[in-house]
Amino acid sequence: MIALAAKKRWSIYQLDVKLAFLYDELSKAVSTEQPRGYEIKGSEQKVYKLKKALYGLKQTPHAWYNHIKSYFVKEGFIRCPYEYIMFIKTNVRGKILIISLYVDDLIFTGNVESMFAKFKISILVEFDMTNLGKMR
Repeated sequence: MIALAAKKRWSIYQLDVKLAFLYDELSKAVSTEQPRGYEIKGSEQKVYKLKKALYGLKQTPHAWYNHIKSYFVKEGFIRCPYEYIMFIKTNVRGKILIISLYVDDLIFTGNVESMFAKFKISILVEFDMTNLGKMR
């Protein structure tokens, strides 16, 4: 994606999702021991059933990916069949917007700045993000 943007002289922008791994519902039941110092007296053997993802769970990155993937699909993006972290949106006039995910960061590029503005407005409504601006 970066090589394509360089060749075409497209700008690349970057966004950072704040607390990405804490957005998502878990698709499978996950339980955890009571944290030390917070045990319920007389019920120390009981566990907590988690409703939301937490940092450190092996299920958390998968839950985050499913959440953002469903957002992209809803917005008309198509997942690249060769690279599961890349999403592409095109229109009939040849305009293109390409997004690549890396953990809780995403970069995007394309051939028309107006698509960038619409995308940023849309995704900032859905997720709490920091706009890191143009990559250099």
